[in-house]
Amino acid sequence: MTPATRRAPRKDAQRNRERILEAAREVVAERGVAAKMEDVAARAGVGIGTLYRFVPTKDALFGGILREEAERLAQLAERALALPPGESAFHAWMTEAAAWQGANRAFIDVLVARDPDEPVPRLLSQRLRGLLRDLVRRGQADGDLREDVSASDVMMVLLAVGRIGEGTAATHGAYAKRFLALQLDALAPGGTPLPGKALTERQLELTLDALAHSRRAAAGGRPRGGGPRA
Repeated sequence: MTPATRRAPRKDAQRNRERILEAAREVVAERGVAAKMEDVAARAGVGIGTLYRFVPTKDALFGGILREEAERLAQLAERALALPPGESAFHAWMTEAAAWQGANRAFIDVLVARDPDEPVPRLLSQRLRGLLRDLVRRGQADGDLREDVSASDVMMVLLAVGRIGEGTAATHGAYAKRFLALQLDALAPGGTPLPGKALTERQLELTLDALAHSRRAAAGGRPRGGGPRA
């Protein structure tokens, strides 16, 4: 056996791994974590046995994908915050995040993805929430955002935009942009004071967990793929 022949299986294995990861990203974006491993294998063009040789469980595969997406969402926030004075960082992030959410059925699962390496499981969106607080302060300083709005309010608005986008996708595909514009206008300064208090971080966490569970239940899936665990 020549050295070139010995290297070939490793190259084939690497190609299979890349196809599997890319297929998993596509399937999770299209169907959320209710998708099956068989869906990923079929999209990657590999047998189910090959898939399980690379990743032992659905949790391992989908959990990794969700953590990638959480990082991507945080990077969008960092990019918006890097905009120079005079440019609306808050509006830029909301527009990009809404578009990203519209293309990703697993958005709510991304927000509640758990890091298995943490001794005490925490939401990966802890980092995102810190960035959201910075975006809120920047939006208020820029005059784009009312003073009585919190980061949890912004997250709820973003989720609402996503659900409206899903509901109107087949009837009016462009409506989500109009709805986002309506929400940004409602968040702008000048309105009457908001009643009550915003969600605390703990209340936000419980709300996101509940929404993720109900979404997977509606899709016929179990709480898997790096999502919340009891």
